[in-house]
Amino acid sequence: MDKTDRAKLGPPDDTPIMGWYDGVYSHGFVAVHPFFTVEGLDPNTCEHGTLVLSGREAPRELGLMEWADEESAQRRVGKEITAEGVDGLAKRFGRQVSWRMMCQQANFANHCELDRALRTGIGGLRQDLADTAASDRLAYYCSEHRIFTPNEGRFEPSMQSSLAKLFRAAGFLKVVVGDEFGDDERLVDIELLERDELWDGMNELPQYGIKRLIAPDHSLLAWVHWDSFYTLILGTGDSLRELRIDRSFEGFWCSDETDTYWLNQVCLPLIQ
Repeated sequence: MDKTDRAKLGPPDDTPIMGWYDGVYSHGFVAVHPFFTVEGLDPNTCEHGTLVLSGREAPRELGLMEWADEESAQRRVGKEITAEGVDGLAKRFGRQVSWRMMCQQANFANHCELDRALRTGIGGLRQDLADTAASDRLAYYCSEHRIFTPNEGRFEPSMQSSLAKLFRAAGFLKVVVGDEFGDDERLVDIELLERDELWDGMNELPQYGIKRLIAPDHSLLAWVHWDSFYTLILGTGDSLRELRIDRSFEGFWCSDETDTYWLNQVCLPLIQ
């Protein structure tokens, strides 16, 4: 598999990240998706986050899609701001709240426990890995302190400007943007990604959302795992460390063992 193919495909869940990209990228940084607040905005009055549904709960008289549409509409009842509105405010006015701070204030031993709570909340873990009590504790703390939780599987609005700056700092005036499976890839000017607009609302970008940012020479890659709360940034050692990623993003450097489900591994120290 050549460098282009590796940039299109993320590693299998049980495969070490750096082993998968061996010979392509030498260093990887896991940038965790930040919590955030917006002055004057209460998450309890906003539509935000993943709508979690279980097919086993669907009414027999409704199809799954029809039921999902009804549940989505019901969630919007009484909400003052839509999910898109929250995202726009987060990008322009959001104040990031670090995972380190959340661990300290919400009584989590480390960021692996916090990640487990987040992923339990979206139904993203098997029952034997989930921690419902931790998920409920996190939800209560965020509700009481008007803190928005991050979203999974996307480039977070609060990180988009920093990601664009990263590629410009690396010397790229154009970036390849791609969807999850590489079916829709486009070479765009970096200026497009530097706008205040949400990437998901731009007609010039992939219709079904951006999951990958790739340098034209494939020396730098940013990629999001479909149901995880982090963005993976990959590059070569010298160039990546010179960019001082840890000054722009909270996270940790991959070890040789780090895989996409790092919540089950030894916690590596957060950096920022």
